[in-house]
Amino acid sequence: MKILEPSLISSLQAARDEGIAPVYFAWIEGRSRDTGTVEGLGFWSGDDDHSFNVQTPSGGLTSRAYIGGCNLTISDPTYVADWTDNPISIGLSQIADAAQYLARGLDLRLAYVETHVTTWDSGRLSSNPQLHWIGIVDDAQISTPSAGGDGGINLTVRSELLSQMSTVNPAKSSDAHQKRRSSGDLFSVYSGMIRSRKTQWWNE
Repeated sequence: MKILEPSLISSLQAARDEGIAPVYFAWIEGRSRDTGTVEGLGFWSGDDDHSFNVQTPSGGLTSRAYIGGCNLTISDPTYVADWTDNPISIGLSQIADAAQYLARGLDLRLAYVETHVTTWDSGRLSSNPQLHWIGIVDDAQISTPSAGGDGGINLTVRSELLSQMSTVNPAKSSDAHQKRRSSGDLFSVYSGMIRSRKTQWWNE
């Protein structure tokens, strides 16, 4: 269950009469291709660079710098009642310097992502950006256009929770695998023999 700030709830309730202007934020943590360190980059759908207090997964607030003017778009998540993993898409301008650095300067494989959302109300944000999605980058595509065409950077972001729950563990409980973890582990030393052994558990 999501608990939104009262000011954002009021803005959403008034949308039928006054319209609504959503504002999106994306925070992406990739690994530097030069140093290997994790770097966080923030983008928002406004035009200028700003710092915002955004909602964290634990429910508190943290201050982050967000870069504007990158034509940020974020698709709406699809909520279902089963374990279907429906990713969201994050789009950025292909010519923005910060977006270029994100796509080419950082390794985005399984990069951690948070998205936030709020609305405009009378020329200002109606609330602190509210947590919208938590996930990991599953795919990153750079579209280079021909002359006069449109390009872009598109990230496919899967749910972090569903990704972890659907991951298959390749580990085997063989004696060899157990010994790779600890050379003195004897838990499965007889597993190969027991597998083919037939034991009579009752008296005829």
